[in-house]
Amino acid sequence: MGNYTLTTNLSDKMVEEVNKHKQLRHKKSIEETIIDLLNDALKPPQYFTNYDWKKAEDEANYNISSGKTKSFSTIEDFIADLEK
Repeated sequence: MGNYTLTTNLSDKMVEEVNKHKQLRHKKSIEETIIDLLNDALKPPQYFTNYDWKKAEDEANYNISSGKTKSFSTIEDFIADLEK
């Protein structure tokens, strides 16, 4: 596996957040901190790795074919139904 160089511009606010992360994770350098953050960002959340997508899709298809769906005229109607 090779190494690649990445050059980017970060705002002062972003650098401030990276430095906070550096301190929290006890990293030695900004580079190490950025790599840590990128690794976290590219790792799918645990919820998605264990989720049975096939089962959920089959259930959704069944509900749609059985007419177990609702339509809403407005977003307000949709939200009101969710709050029931």
